Parts: sequence; C-alpha cells; structure tokens
Amino acid sequence: MSSIHQKKTFGDHLTTLKKGWWILCILAILFAGAGYAVSTYVIPPTYEATAYILVVPQQDAEATATTTLVSTYQDILRSPEVIDQVAQKMDVTDKRIFDLTDRLTVSSNLDSQVIALSITDRSAEQAAIQANTMTEVFQDYLPQLIKTSSTEVFSTARIPTKPVSPNILMNTAIGGILGLLFGLLIVYSRALGKKSVAEETKEPAYPQAVSRPSRS
Repeated sequence: MSSIHQKKTFGDHLTTLKKGWWILCILAILFAGAGYAVSTYVIPPTYEATAYILVVPQQDAEATATTTLVSTYQDILRSPEVIDQVAQKMDVTDKRIFDLTDRLTVSSNLDSQVIALSITDRSAEQAAIQANTMTEVFQDYLPQLIKTSSTEVFSTARIPTKPVSPNILMNTAIGGILGLLFGLLIVYSRALGKKSVAEETKEPAYPQAVSRPSRS
C-alpha cells in the first residue's frame, strides 16, 4: 500500500506542475532577466589588478626562513605605513577616502617565494596603477626594515580587461532559480486553494433511509 500511495503522490505533484508550468516559466524568465539587468546596468563593475613580487633570500637561508620572510612581507604590505606612503605617492590628500585596506589582497602559495599583490577598483586603470605603486613603495620601504634579503618585481600589474564582479552569469542563474522557487510556491498555493474550495462546496453524502415493513 505504501508503494501505491507514493506513486499516487508523485502523480499528484506531476499534475500540479503540469497545470502551473506557465507560471514557473514566466517567473523564472522574469527573475533571471532581473538578475541580468541588475548585474549589467545597476551594479558597477569592479576590476582586479595583480602584481607579483619575488622574495630573494640569502644564499644560505633555509626553507623555513624563506617561508617566514614571505609571511613577514605580507604583513608589511598590509601595514598602514605602506598604505599611507602609497597614498602620498599618488597625491591623495584625504587618506580617509583611500580605502586601500579593504581592496587589497596579499597571498602566496605554500613554499613559494612569490607574493601576489591584488587590488580591486571600479577603474581598471586605477587598479593597475595602485598595485604597481604599492610594489614601488614596498621596495623602497623594505630596506629600512630588513636588510638580510631583497625583493624583485616578478610581474607588474596590467590593466585588466574584464571585471571580476559582478558575475553576470551567476547572478542570472540565481535569479532564475529564485523565480522557479517563487513559482513553485504560487503553483502549490493555488492547488491547495482550489482543493479547499472543492472540499467546502462538495455536498455531504447522507445514508439512504431504510424502509421498514408496515404492520398489518
């Protein structure tokens, strides 16, 4: 009996979806279009430029010491002193609006001597300029702190051609999925509403009166 009930339940779901397929399609298209429109015309694009710095340790330095240097340089790049000097070199008068800390990413792979310095900005050109300026400031500032090693710019930041955000394809897909979910809610709400109305308007069945034989 449980298998029959499951088949019947699946059939009921399939019937409900067939009756409301047009609602699902319309809402999925509308929400996907809204996601595409917002990503294309409302959300401003953000670009990311990356410069690569090579850490050159002493010849007799151990691998653990090199790894420690890379971590130290990452912290120095994130320091307010370096960011302030970048702002000064770029002639930024109000350092409060130069929110480079929130747009800066410094990373490196495990056991690697290369540091990736990435900066995001709404201007592709400014993102590259800020990344390259930070590498210049870092190379000038580093000898004042650490004299046991040196750094070289492995690759300067290039002007990006494509934004890293918003992700138009992903936002469009998310909009379509939300449209389908909202459509399912409407379809099943309509089906339950019609079922409730049908049950309320259905006449109750009364048992027929049993005729009794008459006494003579």
